[in-house]
Amino acid sequence: MKYIYENISSLPCPVGEFSVCCDKERIPFSIRKNDYNVPYDNIEAETNYALDIDTKLLEIGKQYNVVFSEGGLNYCGSDEHTESITNTIDKWSVGIGSYDMNDDYFHQDEPHKGYDVWRSEDNLGFSFVLLDRTIDKITFLVAWIENNDASNVDYENVLDFWLT
Repeated sequence: MKYIYENISSLPCPVGEFSVCCDKERIPFSIRKNDYNVPYDNIEAETNYALDIDTKLLEIGKQYNVVFSEGGLNYCGSDEHTESITNTIDKWSVGIGSYDMNDDYFHQDEPHKGYDVWRSEDNLGFSFVLLDRTIDKITFLVAWIENNDASNVDYENVLDFWLT
């Protein structure tokens, strides 16, 4: 896997930064291009990333948070096992996407494994808990794009397309 950044504590963007935290401690993560980086309505972005967290750095049962420093992230959309949250600040739309491997709609009668994930109550991002050591990394998708020729809603929909 080719990483653009390895073992960083934050990923800056024009209107804030993304980080992974547990209590007040920042957890290192690595950044690579999102595998799903296709144009949407002729809109493309160079800033469409996968944020990988090495589970060896995490403790089972502790709550961690993938956050955007400026918050205000609201539900944008979902697909099978995925959800995106977005916000527009000034002329920039930003978002985080999560993959829920234990989506109760699909796994109602199965015990949860890997990790549980949910939208944080403070609208800063997603919270998650590592449940066991069955996976070696947890991936969230992050992206931002400058709003030039369309409405904020249109650009947030583009982010949802990439993040879910």
